[in-house]
Amino acid sequence: MNNPVKLALPPIEENCYILPDGEGEAIVIDPGSAPEIIEEELEKRGLVPQRILLTHGHFDHMSGAKYLKEKYGAKVYIHKNDECMLSDMVKSGAMIAPFFEYVPVECDGYLKEGDIIRQGRLEIIVMETPGHSRGSVCFIEGDSIFTGDTIFRGSVGRTDLYMGDYKELNRSLRRLAETEGNYLLFCGHGEDSSLNNERMSNPFLI
Repeated sequence: MNNPVKLALPPIEENCYILPDGEGEAIVIDPGSAPEIIEEELEKRGLVPQRILLTHGHFDHMSGAKYLKEKYGAKVYIHKNDECMLSDMVKSGAMIAPFFEYVPVECDGYLKEGDIIRQGRLEIIVMETPGHSRGSVCFIEGDSIFTGDTIFRGSVGRTDLYMGDYKELNRSLRRLAETEGNYLLFCGHGEDSSLNNERMSNPFLI
């Protein structure tokens, strides 16, 4: 896979990723807001999204999904444990951001550990990484991991929202740290990193 298209979407600067599949279609990861920006990028590149994959259900990672689903007919997928957040402002955390437009959406299917999502030249493996939320997952594609809010460059996701669990997060972080090899990390917020860099410098992994 070539480098994904990364969009830091306003107003919270959540990172949405567009993964071209090499055949004129795409997968969109975490369309959290400002779907018109995502649409503009898709149209510019001549891409039609077939799937929307959510790393978790918090408001800033899913509120643009309904627009893309209705515009393109793309299917929405999330871990079953986080499905409840797609229609609940409190559980999704949207109540802490009254300035944010929370848009509920229905999912079309569930993600679970070990699932392999094949589309065109893409082959994405689902890794369950609970802690930030009970249904948090990471997506592995080639030498890249899309981490959502499980891990950031030099930091990790919060655990004080609905279904957050710090002990679970620590277990997920340990699992990532013990994953063989080096991977590029495309995070839900902030800068990209690599697994080796986080092993050496992230205080939550050391």
